[in-house]
Amino acid sequence: MTQHGSVKVEVPDGATPLYDVNGSSGLNDIIESLQEQVYTMAREAGNAPSGLLDDIQAFTAAVDWSERWIQALLGFHVALWMITLWTRRYIWWQCGTFFAVCGLVWSAEPMNTWAAAHWQDFSKQDYFQPNGFFVGVMYAAPLLALAMFQMINFLCIAANLLVEVKRKELRRKKSDQGKKDN
Repeated sequence: MTQHGSVKVEVPDGATPLYDVNGSSGLNDIIESLQEQVYTMAREAGNAPSGLLDDIQAFTAAVDWSERWIQALLGFHVALWMITLWTRRYIWWQCGTFFAVCGLVWSAEPMNTWAAAHWQDFSKQDYFQPNGFFVGVMYAAPLLALAMFQMINFLCIAANLLVEVKRKELRRKKSDQGKKDN
């Protein structure tokens, strides 16, 4: 039995607890240490990104933007955003689009697996790693941003409907009150 502050923690014989004196598990320290080791190795190799801007520049430089399928993907995202913005007041259209977008995001992993096996058929280079970074950035992230916009739009629509219903309720009460007075 180990006393940790005001909490007694049972630790088996021969085992050491996974927390330090301050009560933290040390996981943050491990993650920071691993991150520093990775950056140190990258600096030694001479290709360490120094920040977010460098990461973005490295990503955009690595992508061949002249490939037709990448242009089509970007066009798809632009068209879907435009349609969503134009139809933002039509709740049923938004619901359909929202569920379609959720389905498309859900299909990102199988799509990445398929594309990793068949990239030679449609691309000049292999963008499809097992971790799905490229598909996540180029395909799923814009769709998730669109879904987030739609959720905010749903909240705005719901708030406006609530105000409208309350106004009608107050008008009805006022007219009912006027009828009772007469």
